[in-house]
Amino acid sequence: MNDDTKARARKSAICNREVLCEAYDYPSKVSFSRGMRVELEGAVMLFISGTASVDEHGRTVHPYEFPAQTRRVFANIAGLLASEGADWHDVVRTTCYLTDFRNYDTFNAVRNAFYEEHHLEPLPASTCVQAVLCRPELLVEIEAIAVIPATRRR
Repeated sequence: MNDDTKARARKSAICNREVLCEAYDYPSKVSFSRGMRVELEGAVMLFISGTASVDEHGRTVHPYEFPAQTRRVFANIAGLLASEGADWHDVVRTTCYLTDFRNYDTFNAVRNAFYEEHHLEPLPASTCVQAVLCRPELLVEIEAIAVIPATRRR
């Protein structure tokens, strides 16, 4: 086996404990990173795990309150992006999970307001699906992918 088969992209976990605790800090350990930074030649990709309306201690914020949860999710992702020197302008794709698709119009209104407030153009590519989430009181979860120049500082 030559050394080329062992080459890997440099990666590191994304963490912002002021916004979110790590999943493995939960009382019942959950094995995933909040996000992953992957360094490529000339660019860095940020993969943000599915993020819900939770606080820095892993507690649900705004249980069963759909619009408030959606706003908190966007804020949580913004905090994770900021820890890597990025923001929502760097997001190229989102995958959105709603527990009840009857909330889609509300979700879209909150998302549109957030994107307009941040003057996002072009908008990220996105998929939205109905799904069962890890806690019954959580109603929305979003994952995101961002791309930033390799030269950008954290």
